Amino acid sequence: MAPVADYTYLSLGAGLQSSALLVMSNLELHDCPRADVAIFADTGSEPEWVYENLEHLRQWSEIPVETVQRGNLGADALETSEGKRNRFASLPLFIKNDDGKRGILRRQCTREYKVEPIEKRVRHLLGYRPRQRIREKVDALIGISIEEAGRCRPSRTRWITNRHPLLDARLSRTQCQEILTAQGLPIPKKSACVFCPYRDNKGWRQMRDESPEEWEKAVAFDEAVRDMTQARIKKPGFVHSSLKPLRDAPIDVGTDQLDMFTEECEGMCGV
Repeated sequence: MAPVADYTYLSLGAGLQSSALLVMSNLELHDCPRADVAIFADTGSEPEWVYENLEHLRQWSEIPVETVQRGNLGADALETSEGKRNRFASLPLFIKNDDGKRGILRRQCTREYKVEPIEKRVRHLLGYRPRQRIREKVDALIGISIEEAGRCRPSRTRWITNRHPLLDARLSRTQCQEILTAQGLPIPKKSACVFCPYRDNKGWRQMRDESPEEWEKAVAFDEAVRDMTQARIKKPGFVHSSLKPLRDAPIDVGTDQLDMFTEECEGMCGV
């Protein structure tokens, strides 16, 4: 892939695919463009291993790795004003609709806590003030492997073009692991907030059995958001699709809640 942009940044989630993409960009493997910067958007609610892997990558990479943060998504989602939650609508929580069928709230968290903070930082790095018209052509390198090709979308931002070097090279998750292993880097899991409703049952079980402190954080968050929805109507919200409290949800059933990251079309979560 020949670089055509005036500036290139890499969207780094510190999960498997974006970590492999950072290696590819550093070494220019598979014709991957070399990014000017890699940017990690910290939601403030990531599992501890994400921060540990980010530090491994920061020390290894010749491309500078920066961190940006809008706030703490978990805390913001539970913030109250006159007893009413302000940020509840950002999360794709499961609810029971009036007709008794399961629904899911609109997801805004990826754009608000990842996409926008990164784009704001890129604007600053290019030397622009807010609302100034950007004249440069900017490429965003996003780590989507062939298993999740359907997640690719064009950028909503006029001056940014999304590029997908893993797809261009036809690389799978297994090949991403091989890229990291060859450099002596750890193999990360899917990067997502501790309480992310897109997590499948395997992910919930893994958290419960291997990271009990994070499991308790997810359980506490699930309990805390039970009573408010986007419209501030009292309607139960849940992080698990069974519409049961996470602690009691049937997560030992392998197929009850599927991996929903393929529906996260910003391409920045779970990678």
